[in-house]
Amino acid sequence: MSSRSREELRVVACLFFILFMGVADSQVLSPLLAAIRAQFGKSSSDMGILFTGYSFSAGLSVLIWGPLSDVLGRKSGLLHGLIVFFAGSLVSFIATDFYILLAGRALTGMGASILSLNCISYAADFFPYTKRGWAMGSIFSSYFAALILGVPIGSWIGDRFGWNWVFFSMGGISVVLLFFTHRFLPRLDITLMAFKPKPAVCVQQYIGFIKSRSSLAALMSSLFASAGIMGFLAFLGIWLHDAFKIPGSKVGLVFLVCGATALLASPIAGSISDRVGKRVQFVASCIFLALFLFVLPGMRWGPALFGVFGMISIAAAFRQGPMEAVLSEIAPSESRGSFVALKNSFSQLGIGLATLFSGILFEINGYGAVCILCAVSNVLAAVCMLFTLKVRHL
Repeated sequence: MSSRSREELRVVACLFFILFMGVADSQVLSPLLAAIRAQFGKSSSDMGILFTGYSFSAGLSVLIWGPLSDVLGRKSGLLHGLIVFFAGSLVSFIATDFYILLAGRALTGMGASILSLNCISYAADFFPYTKRGWAMGSIFSSYFAALILGVPIGSWIGDRFGWNWVFFSMGGISVVLLFFTHRFLPRLDITLMAFKPKPAVCVQQYIGFIKSRSSLAALMSSLFASAGIMGFLAFLGIWLHDAFKIPGSKVGLVFLVCGATALLASPIAGSISDRVGKRVQFVASCIFLALFLFVLPGMRWGPALFGVFGMISIAAAFRQGPMEAVLSEIAPSESRGSFVALKNSFSQLGIGLATLFSGILFEINGYGAVCILCAVSNVLAAVCMLFTLKVRHL
């Protein structure tokens, strides 16, 4: 750690907390749904629209903000994203009607997508490729930190003060991060687009990424990697309840073990990938993740089951940083924002498809079929990564 400069640590910390806020905001909605449903008198299916509106807004808006990031710069994109996120949180806080809340969540999803896009692009532009595995691993450990810290704290705030105060708290955090980002995050000296992107030009650029074998392979690898983990997580709690008849507190313990293990492993995994090779580590991690997913449905409740969960978490952590580092190198810096935007849209598509088909498989053949689907998705992610163009230290 002594080899890391203060500026590098400051950048990692700032991007970590921005992503932490965005991920915690999206995950904390689930425990708030019962209170929101009761206040607005809506059905459970209506509550699903809140997730759909958030994801739909995030997936579409990021395609617009990608080219803008290449024009305005990454730091400017982060500042704009924090402002949009704050606006969405404020609308959600004051919502007195379900559809006002839906609009607030859609606006928050737009802000979160801008933040995710520019966090990845900023890290890729700031850190040289030889250090990018450590940087991405450290920054994206925020996903796991949000799972074990952000959601419980948000749930406590919702139980104590009301669901809307959770969004007020998120808005307050975004204001603090807006100050720190403006004050402490250095502005990057990179080559940006010298012209304002026109819609037709942006569409042609996205089509160009899809037509290229290397970039299409990277996009599909991201899609399958997201599908391979979210399908497993989406129905994990239901499976644990149905298979072992355990209370919700023990289900939460499983998520705590998974999140804590991955949080500890993620920065270490990133540093290792800088030495052994990012693409090699990603492929190996995907294979190990697939193997443990095959084993999981046959496990009994006990220490061995927790051991498998721990290994799944480690495998997921060992692939996250290297994947983001490799994909950040697919496009040059002047068009990196556009590529990351398209990559994030592919990831959202993978998540949507995985949860859709996992639900069908779970009803028909149980959790074992879900794990097989996710295992196959991870293998496909590894195969697609092998077709990315080998540049520099990939």
